[in-house]
Amino acid sequence: MSFNQVMALIMPSIIALLFYSKIIKRKLSFFDGLCHTVLFMLITNCICYAISIYLKRTLEFVFSNSFTLKYSIMATCVSILFVLLYRFIEINISISLQVVSKDEKE
Repeated sequence: MSFNQVMALIMPSIIALLFYSKIIKRKLSFFDGLCHTVLFMLITNCICYAISIYLKRTLEFVFSNSFTLKYSIMATCVSILFVLLYRFIEINISISLQVVSKDEKE
């Protein structure tokens, strides 16, 4: 991997992680930071590749300087929007589970 590929694929997710830690107003542990970075990286790159392939009709990804700049800006915008959506869902949706065993006698 060249520096252009690493910068375009990883840096927007790190920016998103820093933005997320500012939104939640607390420091993340190493494991939480790693998990959130991987989640943001996966979602951001999937969305950006889908935009590039289906909307822009880019079939080959040659990480030239101009492509890297355009992709990095698009990925940063997508990752920030995803962080805002993720935080909105995290605040407003709660899931509660109850386990009922049929083997227990009542």
